[in-house]
Amino acid sequence: MSINIQLPPQPPTDDSKAHMAALHLLTLEAEIRRQPSRQDVLFHLVNAVQDMVPYGQAMAWRRTHKGGKFQLKMVSGIPVADRHTPLAEALQGVLSEHDKAGFLSAQVAFELRAPAGAAAVRSPLADFALSHALWVPLRDYDGAVNTGALLLRDTPFSPREQTLMQRLGETYAHSLRVFGRQRRLIDRLPLNKRALGIGVAIVVAAAFIPVRLSVMAPVEVIADQPYILTAPINGVIRNILVAPNTQVAVNQALVQFEDIQPRNEMVLAQQQLAVAQAKDSRTSAAAFNDAEAAHELAIAAAEHDLARVNYEYTMEVLQRTLIHTPSAGLAVYSDRRDWEGRSVQVGEEIMQVADPQRIAYRIDLSTGNAIELKPGNPVGIYLESSPLGGIDADLKSVSYTPKTTGGNLTSYTAIAMPAGDQRPRIGSRGTARVYGEYAPLAIQLLRRPIAAVRQFLGV
Repeated sequence: MSINIQLPPQPPTDDSKAHMAALHLLTLEAEIRRQPSRQDVLFHLVNAVQDMVPYGQAMAWRRTHKGGKFQLKMVSGIPVADRHTPLAEALQGVLSEHDKAGFLSAQVAFELRAPAGAAAVRSPLADFALSHALWVPLRDYDGAVNTGALLLRDTPFSPREQTLMQRLGETYAHSLRVFGRQRRLIDRLPLNKRALGIGVAIVVAAAFIPVRLSVMAPVEVIADQPYILTAPINGVIRNILVAPNTQVAVNQALVQFEDIQPRNEMVLAQQQLAVAQAKDSRTSAAAFNDAEAAHELAIAAAEHDLARVNYEYTMEVLQRTLIHTPSAGLAVYSDRRDWEGRSVQVGEEIMQVADPQRIAYRIDLSTGNAIELKPGNPVGIYLESSPLGGIDADLKSVSYTPKTTGGNLTSYTAIAMPAGDQRPRIGSRGTARVYGEYAPLAIQLLRRPIAAVRQFLGV
């Protein structure tokens, strides 16, 4: 027969307590290093340390910029910290005083005291039960203290607890440095009153630096004084005999109209002329013997002249169905398919014959972006075909009235002439920078916002 004897549980020894505390510390440090972001590290700091170091409330504080005041970022047990509460503002004042005295550069335990005098009655620290505080600094990678934790409770912190929090503070600081190596530029600036004043003075002085007003606008390379080939008759275009952007010679045929109707009208007019001529000859011969024929002689001559004019007109219309160019140059038009089979009216532009060496720049300057311009002002041309280089030009003219362009935008048409030897291809597009008169830099930067406000307010 077996006998089971149950022994009473033995109280933990000092060695086992130390072993459990060390194991708990290692587990806590492992959790700290697994936090995925700065906010998670601070949240863990104010909520997970209570098992190791008991406290009533924990707060995380951080400077917004170097040399500034500490601001409340996280509070234990609260999802969102409000730094504008009376208690938060009072604690911020206490930390500012200790920071000016240089106490917050290292871990320090102190007691919260209400200000003396009449202000003690209104201070939230007068009746605050958690009057004992422990400041735990969290150093950045350069050794500066811009983040820290404030632990509050109603009893003083023991030396053992302060040593433990110093160890944990180093672990939390190490985790925060992982997320804080790339600091913002504003954090590196010495933003104090003197630096701020110098910066404002530099900005104000720079606002009065004279610069040349300039605007950006779309630009297209066009021909300068080209031969405009227009429709000489009302008709339908059968063929465009040259391809776009090809060189043409003097008196070369360019456009062929449908000539069936003009040819038939010419043949009919030719027959009518022959009939009128025969009638005029017969009347002239009969007028010597017949008095009545002599009276019809003038009518027959007039009908003959009318038939001849009609024939010459139809012959001229037939000849105009084939258009020749009087000058040599480059045939500039869109595409054959845009014109072949299309009905046109007299005077409608079909194409241009341009000299490739005589070009100009047409700039569509929107009315909302217009400035005072004068002929001779410099212009910079930046074409899409050569984005790395600019072309110099001089402003020639600006239209008096604006026109409505493709996107229902109203713009002025400005013409600029080349100032150098570069001659880009006709039809190239890009962006032009048109320069105006000199004005302060502030006017150049704020010109459009001021114009928008004036249009909105009507002043």
